[in-house]
Amino acid sequence: MPLARLSVPAHLSPAQIRVLADAVHEGLVETCSVPPKDRFQLVSTYAREMMFIDPTFPDVARTPDASIIEILFLEGRTMDQKRNLFRWIADRAVRTGFSGDDIMIVLTENAPVDWSLGRGLAFGDHHAPMVSR
Repeated sequence: MPLARLSVPAHLSPAQIRVLADAVHEGLVETCSVPPKDRFQLVSTYAREMMFIDPTFPDVARTPDASIIEILFLEGRTMDQKRNLFRWIADRAVRTGFSGDDIMIVLTENAPVDWSLGRGLAFGDHHAPMVSR
């Protein structure tokens, strides 16, 4: 049940943004056992002057296409799964024209009780039958 936020430069085409979003979702499915229908992504575009991204830290060469991907998901993934996820996303992005140096990914984990998928219920309570009022 990840939530992915993609912060991308406004000059990217909708097709480029979709390719990047697809790479993120496919990577989660393939490396972290996320169900294929479990896709929750928010994309924000920014003018160049509103993205303050160091072009060279640490030993990379970012272009104006530099994008930041933030993924929030339930705790429990192994270090290998996380590394494989990073590689999956970057490889897919590179295959579609991005530079590998332009793909920054940040993962954050939390517990099931930190999520409500609707109805004001915590995730663990979400599938419990609704009581008539």
